[in-house]
Amino acid sequence: MDFPRLPRQRWARATLGLSLLFAIGSVGYFTTIGAPFQGVALGVLILGAGYWEYKKKLHEKRVARQYEAEAEEQRRENGR
Repeated sequence: MDFPRLPRQRWARATLGLSLLFAIGSVGYFTTIGAPFQGVALGVLILGAGYWEYKKKLHEKRVARQYEAEAEEQRRENGR
């Protein structure tokens, strides 16, 4: 399955937004069936997991950029 080539930060933001929408939906659903505390607990859990995944993706991108910069520097030094 081919996904559109979006920059990873945009994709990370989109998934964070989706987890936010899902958390709001779960709070709304549980509130309508009369269990608002369970809905808030589930919403916080979903939002926390989404935020953790967002930070993880940004960290991975940062590390990849760092490795690419180091590799480029080594190529320049070896090319002298």
